[in-house]
Order: sequence, then C-alpha cells, then structure tokens
Amino acid sequence: MAVSGGADSTALLALAVATGRPVTAYHVDHGLRPGGPDEAAQVARCCASLGAGFVALEAELEAGPNLEARARAARRALLPRGVATGHTMDDQAETLLINLVRGAGATGLKAMVPGAAHPLLGLRRSETRGLCAALGLPWFEDPTNTSPRFVRNRIRHEVLPLLGAVAERDVVPLLARSAALLGDDDALLDAMAEEVVPDPSSAPAVRAAPVPLARRRLRGWLTEAGGYPPSLAEVDRVRAVAAGEVVATELGRGRRVGRHRGVLMVERPSSGTLPGVLDDPTPPAWAAHELGDAVVSPAALAARVAELGAQITADYHDDPPLLVGVLKGAMQFMADLCRQIELPVDLDFMAVSSYGSATQTSGIVRIVKDLEADLTDRHVLVVEDIVDSGLTLNYLRKYLLARKPRSVEVCALLIKQGEQRVPLDLRYVGFAIPPTFVVGYGLDVAERYRNLNGIYTFTGEA
Repeated sequence: MAVSGGADSTALLALAVATGRPVTAYHVDHGLRPGGPDEAAQVARCCASLGAGFVALEAELEAGPNLEARARAARRALLPRGVATGHTMDDQAETLLINLVRGAGATGLKAMVPGAAHPLLGLRRSETRGLCAALGLPWFEDPTNTSPRFVRNRIRHEVLPLLGAVAERDVVPLLARSAALLGDDDALLDAMAEEVVPDPSSAPAVRAAPVPLARRRLRGWLTEAGGYPPSLAEVDRVRAVAAGEVVATELGRGRRVGRHRGVLMVERPSSGTLPGVLDDPTPPAWAAHELGDAVVSPAALAARVAELGAQITADYHDDPPLLVGVLKGAMQFMADLCRQIELPVDLDFMAVSSYGSATQTSGIVRIVKDLEADLTDRHVLVVEDIVDSGLTLNYLRKYLLARKPRSVEVCALLIKQGEQRVPLDLRYVGFAIPPTFVVGYGLDVAERYRNLNGIYTFTGEA
C-alpha cells in the first residue's frame, strides 16, 4: 500500500496490519519539501512498530506545468500495480466535484472505484484521524493541503462547506452515493457499448451505433492507443471520420486518426525533426526571468509542423487550399507550415483581437485586418496559433463561411485542454496543452516573446 505519512494512509496501514496479512508500505518522496526525509523516517518507524514492511522511493519530477499532475504521474510510475491507497469518502466527494467542473460524463463522475485499491472509501477523514489518535500513531499534515493553488483544496475548503450550508446537511455521503450510482450506470453502458460495437476500429459499426455507445467505445479505444483519455471534441471528430464526413482528423499529442477501406487507424507521430533545429528547452537568458518551463520544445515544434505539412499535402493534393493566417500570433507557425506543404498554396492574412495586452480573452472579437482574397468556391484552411475558449475561432469561421467558400477547415498549433466554451471541429491540431498562459513561437504577452523558438509558460506580469 501507498503510505505518505498522513492520517489517511497511516490508518490504512494500521487497519491492514490488523487483518493479519503481510503488509508492505511504499513511501514516495517527491523532493518537493525539505521535510521529505523526516516523513520517510516516520513512516519507517511506524511500519516497524506495527510489523509491516517498508520501501522508500524517490521520484524525479519532469519539467512542465501542473505540478499536481506531474507529481501524481511520477508516483504512479513508481508504485506497484494495484497498490492500495488511503482515499476516503471525503476524497471521493472532492473527486466527483473536480470532474464535474471539468465537464466529465458518467465515467469521470463515478470517481474512484471501491475495492482493493481504495478500501477506505466508506470511511470519513475524521475517522482516520480518530483511529490514528486512539492508537497513538503520529501523522504528518501536508502544508500544501491548505494552499488555494490547487483545485482540490479549493473544493475541500470552499465549495464543500458552501454546498453543506446551502443543503443544510453534510453533502459528502450524498456525493459518494451519486458516484456509486453513476459507477453502476457506467458499467452497464460499457457492457452495452462492447456488445453493439465489438470492434471500435470498424467505421461501419461506429457509424451505425447509437451516439452515446459509439462515443464510449471510441473513447476506450483511443485511450488504449494513446495512453490518455481523449476529449469529447476529439471523440466526435473521430466519429465524423467513421461517418465519412472527413478523411481524417488530428488529435492531441500529435496523433491522427484516418480511415482506410472502412477501418479506423491511429497514426502516431514520428520522432524526426527538421535539419538544423536544436532541441534546447531552456529559455534564453534575456527572457528567463518571466518564463517557466518549456511546454513545447523547438525540436518538437519542428517535427510536428513537418507532420502537419505532410498531412495537409495529402488531404488537399487535388485542390490546394488558401491558407489564412491569423495575425499576429500565427505568423511564425504560418511561415514554417507553408514551407512544409508541397502544393502551390495561396496565402492571405487576417488580424483579429480579443486579448489586447491581457493574459485572458475579453470575449469581444474585433477584425483589425480583413482578407484581400476572394473565397468563393475555394478551400480555405485557417492557420491559428492557439485555441482556448474557442469564441474567437467560432466567430471567425462563421465570418468566413458567409463568403461562400467550398470548405473552411482549421489548423491550430495549440489547443488548451478543458477551456473550450463552444463546440469546435478542428481538422488539424499540433499540441494539446494544459490551461496555462504561454508565450513564444509567435505567441506574445503585450507584444513580447513572439521571437522565442519554443513555447513556454509565462510567469511574469502582463
């Protein structure tokens, strides 16, 4: 079992030992707090007093945004498969609410599945502390558990108390019950989806299935193929490929799903880069004071742009498109992309604004520079730097469609996960990134940092 040294995992350790079965505690030190070695020593002493085995592990966190997610990934990579954790009913309620505000369906809202991996979901956090106190077992209080920097902490300390005040009762058991009910529904839908669509790579089977079941099977198939759950927009784009509405679609992390003779295929990105591009993710010294970790390195950008160019070449080989670059952010992406398209493409540019000098969109779209080209009966490919809320792009697509082109598709370098406020159909996507403000490779803050070769988190003030 995983034992951090907190009250929940310490109670789990004590209860496991009380069953009389052999117990081994795994403690992971992420190296994030100076007291990490002391916590490991305390867990070791606790194991010795209870007669449990002890294994200490040290995690090395990869560079990047979202510290909480990176720490979780590092921990999962080190811990044995099927390890038990001390998550309680309170954690279950928090997880349901976190997934709810992220827009999850039944699979996400069922939260954690009760069983050997989560044996304490029937206990409250107050009960694990009471048990440790009664047994005289010390525990650590993680200081980061009170930081408003993390979504879970705000759910725990702000949202749940407010919900309790509104409902005039303890809502944690109610939310845990909802998670259990949704878990039963989720299992039934999985079984139905597998029966209706036994092979999710079969385009005819996906096309004929009811939409909820087709989505469910595609989601599982894409997760297995790519190692992470796809978004609803990605699943629906793959359904469009199965339906024959489009030839192929781009997914996050450089993957692409195409259709050949009725079979859906996931194509993974190649590992090559363009000649002369160095993969140095370190920001230059003149910008380092306002920049965080590299979100996309220069070599990864070059490799992905080359792939997008090849895919656009294949898709439009009979009728080259007009590339419409959205200024100023897409300037560098547009320049590199058009050189990777082996077709006689035309270029034009628009300038729209919804940010100004701020780091969040205002939601008000202004056309600063319009197109000069006639779009009538032409294939138009909008080249965009980044998609967050999607409001600007949604407005732009409608604006262009009013000019009667043959088609309007989008090639977006970046899409922020979980930020979209309108449904979008993006045929080509370079990278899906966390919802953080980034600069570089054409992206700016108050006109700064467009000339960086990589893409970085922005940590300074706008």
